Amino acid sequence: MRAATRIGIALGVLTGALAAVVWSFTFTPLGRLDLPAAVLAKLSTLDGDAPMDFSPERRAAANEMTRSLTAIDPVDVDVAFEDRRVPGPGGGVPVRIYTPPSDEPLPFYLDIHGGGWWMGDGFVMHDRMRVLASAVPAIVVSVDYRLAPEHPYPAALEDCEAVLRWIAEEGAALGGDPSRIAIGGASAGGNLAAALALKMRDEGGPPIASQYLVVPATDLSGTREWRSYEEAYEGYVLTVPDIEQMIDAYVPDPRQRMDPYVSPLLEGRLEGLPPTLVVTALFDPLRDQGEAYARRLEDSGVPVTLHREDALHGFLGSPARADRVQAMAIEFVRRTLHP
Repeated sequence: MRAATRIGIALGVLTGALAAVVWSFTFTPLGRLDLPAAVLAKLSTLDGDAPMDFSPERRAAANEMTRSLTAIDPVDVDVAFEDRRVPGPGGGVPVRIYTPPSDEPLPFYLDIHGGGWWMGDGFVMHDRMRVLASAVPAIVVSVDYRLAPEHPYPAALEDCEAVLRWIAEEGAALGGDPSRIAIGGASAGGNLAAALALKMRDEGGPPIASQYLVVPATDLSGTREWRSYEEAYEGYVLTVPDIEQMIDAYVPDPRQRMDPYVSPLLEGRLEGLPPTLVVTALFDPLRDQGEAYARRLEDSGVPVTLHREDALHGFLGSPARADRVQAMAIEFVRRTLHP
């Protein structure tokens, strides 16, 4: 009995010590991380400084990891979905269309996925898109655009534009109201959404009711210094070297990185853009450029809501924060599509 007691005490002390070590991960120079996010951040440092692998195999593995890290509990919503291909400049663009029941034509929401322009298959947020479609309500179209490095800029933007114009032209046949279209995306998807809004404004394209930009990359030029690059250079899952390698893959020609459709923050005139919701994350190298874009939009007279979460890029490891951000987005999109 004494031996068993000693073993039990030792195990208890060991467990407590391990818990204390793990808990210590939540304390960072920038502030406190949620515990699961802190563990993810610590695990991310184990890869060291190895160059990124853009192979199809690594892409598939990254997509599966994204699904597991962003999964939500099964939702019981009455939303049908179907997969189609939309004509695009590089061939058929895969889309997934989410349609809630309605007696009247519904507006549209174009969802542009993130993934550093090199990963993501357009449908990793499947359950969240079902929730958004039901709650707004709106017909959600998720676009599976071409990816770098096989298809560098402007392939992804061209595919998103093709789908947007297809919604405007064929939306009535889908049972929707193509005069009401909102767009949105996260990270690289936020970059593409912002670029698409600029392009449509400049070219007199389909009017956009609002844009929702989540942890967006808005300046790929490398011409400005960002405090968040210094503060969150590494150790918070998304690192500055990762960002630089992804930019190299997406826009190999440095001269093109000055184009406002690559770096929306560099656009000289932001007037005439739609109402915008920008959400950033504290522990994210992209934080400051997302917030700089929000301030420039506001200075240009664009209605803007800016919100920051104390979370990692993409709110990884912080499901409650991700749910809160989605609720905020739903309310914003609902208000702009159902005025």
